[in-house]
Amino acid sequence: MIGLTRTDTITFEEFIVRSSEARDAESLFGVLSKTVAGYGFDRVIFTVQRDLDLPADKQTHGVFHNYPEDWQKYYGEKSLWRLDPVYRAAATEDWAFRWTDLEKRSRYSAGQVKLMRLSEEAGLNGGIGVPIKGPRAQIAGVAVASSGARDASHIDIDLINAVCNQFYAAYKRLYAIKAPETDAAPLLSPKETEVLTWVAAGKTDEDVATILGISRNTVDAHMRHVFQKLGVNNRVAAVVKAIMNGMIQP
Repeated sequence: MIGLTRTDTITFEEFIVRSSEARDAESLFGVLSKTVAGYGFDRVIFTVQRDLDLPADKQTHGVFHNYPEDWQKYYGEKSLWRLDPVYRAAATEDWAFRWTDLEKRSRYSAGQVKLMRLSEEAGLNGGIGVPIKGPRAQIAGVAVASSGARDASHIDIDLINAVCNQFYAAYKRLYAIKAPETDAAPLLSPKETEVLTWVAAGKTDEDVATILGISRNTVDAHMRHVFQKLGVNNRVAAVVKAIMNGMIQP
């Protein structure tokens, strides 16, 4: 595996066994943390943006993490998840990505660039994000980083992706609930979800268009699709129903 340090490393096969044997989320996260630490990542955060198969108390930003506490406090107080390109990429990316690669190919706003530089100053370097998406509009993710300067360009990103997806499968085995068929919510596309999230944040169509780099007509088209899927006829009702169904966060 290119670029991975094998010293004191838990192999993927060992991780499958240990994660499957975990009896609670704390010990499961401990196994994940130890595994990725063997590859040079001593910072890990696990987030569930939305999963209708999980209880509400098992879904939040930073369900478990070992990020610096002062950074997490600042992040939460400023509601930086609304701006964070790595957090947003959980809904738009289909595979694991290096933070540096995402920044190179994306059109970050000045605020997003500042956020990423501040995170580096806080001790989050050479990060990799792993989106974990599934049925019924599931969006979750794991991010790993290093407290020291680090070049993640040679890390086996496929292995990190596999470890994080196995972690989430084990997490859901612990806590998933079986929802009645009648409780199934309409499925919004990733882009519809992203647009509606910004609408919920109080942004106008013009604001959303600027933030996402699309036209106002495209924003309007996405919102009309949202109205149709949710069975509503205005923005407020769409936001309220989406929040109640766990599709977006308030």
